Amino acid sequence: MKEDEYQTRRIRPLNPAVVNKIAAGEIIERPENAVKELLENALDAGSTSIEVLLKDGGLKLLQISDNGAGIHYDDLPYLCQRFSTSKLEKFEDLQQIQTFGFRGEALASISHVAKVTITTKREGDLHAWRAFYVDGKLAPAAPHNTSAPQPCAGKQGTVITVEELFYNVPGRKAALKHGSEEYRRVLNLMQKYAIHSEMVSFSCKKVGETVASISLSSRLSTKDKIRHVYGTLAVKHLRVLKIPEGAINVESFHADGLVSSADYEDKKSIFIVFINNRLVESIELKNAVDETYSKFLHKGASYFVYLSLSMKPEQLDVNVHPSKRIVHFLYDHEIIGAISDKLVELLENTDEQRSYSMQTTIPSITMVKTPELLTQKNKKIYENNMVRTDPREQSIKAMFSSPKKTATLNSNKQNSPTKEMGNEGTPAEPLMHPSPSFEGALEEDAREKSEDQTVIPCELESIRQLQNEVLNSMHLLATNILSEHKYVGLVCPYKRIAAIQHNIGLYLVDYGKLAYFLFYQICLSEFANYGKIYMNPPIPLDKILAISFTNEDHEFSEKTRKLLMARRDMLNEYFSVDISAEGFLSAVPCLSKGYKPFLNRLPLFLKDIAPNRIDWLDERSCLEGVMKALAKLYVPLRLSPENTASEDILYMERILEEFFFPEFRRRLICPKELFEQMAIFQVASLPRLYTVFERC
Repeated sequence: MKEDEYQTRRIRPLNPAVVNKIAAGEIIERPENAVKELLENALDAGSTSIEVLLKDGGLKLLQISDNGAGIHYDDLPYLCQRFSTSKLEKFEDLQQIQTFGFRGEALASISHVAKVTITTKREGDLHAWRAFYVDGKLAPAAPHNTSAPQPCAGKQGTVITVEELFYNVPGRKAALKHGSEEYRRVLNLMQKYAIHSEMVSFSCKKVGETVASISLSSRLSTKDKIRHVYGTLAVKHLRVLKIPEGAINVESFHADGLVSSADYEDKKSIFIVFINNRLVESIELKNAVDETYSKFLHKGASYFVYLSLSMKPEQLDVNVHPSKRIVHFLYDHEIIGAISDKLVELLENTDEQRSYSMQTTIPSITMVKTPELLTQKNKKIYENNMVRTDPREQSIKAMFSSPKKTATLNSNKQNSPTKEMGNEGTPAEPLMHPSPSFEGALEEDAREKSEDQTVIPCELESIRQLQNEVLNSMHLLATNILSEHKYVGLVCPYKRIAAIQHNIGLYLVDYGKLAYFLFYQICLSEFANYGKIYMNPPIPLDKILAISFTNEDHEFSEKTRKLLMARRDMLNEYFSVDISAEGFLSAVPCLSKGYKPFLNRLPLFLKDIAPNRIDWLDERSCLEGVMKALAKLYVPLRLSPENTASEDILYMERILEEFFFPEFRRRLICPKELFEQMAIFQVASLPRLYTVFERC
């Protein structure tokens, strides 16, 4: 810089737009920070269900939906203004603050580096309100010319959609070019909040995917949540850490947590700390935990620590950093010392079963074990109780792709007999065997809907009720068996029976019934967001209905046709069942990219949604009936022993191993009725087999 330039430079206030962008960059460094702020807002609103949807790791789309209290209409103009908050009025309120947010900067910062749309509805409101924000202010959104919030349909709670994050900060956007890494960070954050938050359900998934990367029910205990997130082995070695109130000379302080024993092994250590329900970083506490574990673990070993600390709000300073992830608290030496002492006590109790030596403060001198301790060995696992499989292992066959086949709607299947749904609620089981090699209507002429389709949040209370029914009917033992099983193989394709292993038990399962509930749950979770499978040429409804109904049922056939034509817009919007004005079925829903339905079941599908099967005047009954009919459409065929080729059985084995059982493991919530109907039952266990065959 030249000397004369030094002389001419003057101090001047920055433009407010520049100030806001600088401040936003300090608070919102990446999508993970935006999710954390919005997640805490949802928890402050009393939400019991929080869903996060991301595209490109949150850089292109970040949507968080909750069922909390919602936002007052009169507050919407101030919602994204900096330093506007409902959490405090004066500085002294910080001493008693118990909410996550209080600075009024999060939404303001996001709106300065992204395009924000907010849909909210409070209990008792006639409708929801939708508002669009740019640079902290209300802005007009197409097709409206006004910036005022617009009325719209919606359920109680708030949906915040953040699009094109850092669109006006090219340097930051260029630095965050790996969407997969950003998604991993968000997922890690969600897992921590899900583990800590009681009575709150969490889910997180990518746009276009039917399977959520994390989906944890509010009914699960903390240990169950850790098991779902980090695996069974992590929970196996956890110990309860508890410091009751009054144990140390710090008023109102108490601590609860789960910490790993010295037997815990994993690739990296996990350290999670909440103080007054706030996820924070404490370098001093982490260093103390590291030092404690280093005395019991060999070099390079890892640990798991989850701590929840509670103290009086005035003992905690949360106003240290705009991100609120760093806090200061009084009596930190006493608190950290108490936690370290309790951790040592737990580790010493479990270390008696280990042969490792504990390192003292002098690295070259190790503690000498007593003769009694040297004679103790780790608990031996006998062969008859040894689990020799890992459900996370992949079959080598899964590494090789094969042409995907689908079922057909052939004319020679029109008179195939059918068996209707039984009283116990099992799906109807068509006895029509598949056409040779399962070749058919969905080949080159079928194409799926693009992943870029707009995601429509579920606004119907009836769908929420059905989703809650699924959660309330969960059989925990059966769900755990399926989520941690190892697929063994196909036992009988004619009865749809397969074998799985869970720990030391061998189970037989009815994969047809499991598939029915899997696709019904997919219909619920992806409601109004299914892909489409197009047929070329489209199939006339009359042709399909002629197969659905006999000549004696011509009246029902005509009623069904009129009903479908009258409700075709609703069927297309909610279920991706596309019927043209001329009466041709041109598309059916795509519930999963890895598997397509058997189209020779289309006559059964139309018969199942006929007016004599479903109450079309009742919203809940109608939606539930159509989704159950779609689930039956997707259930794998029960092969016929008389007309099944060997290649058909091989294909069935392949889709079971590569699609169905991985899906059962990832996302199926097993209802109690499946367990009661013996759709999952144990046939053998390793100890019993050793009793019979060990001496042979």
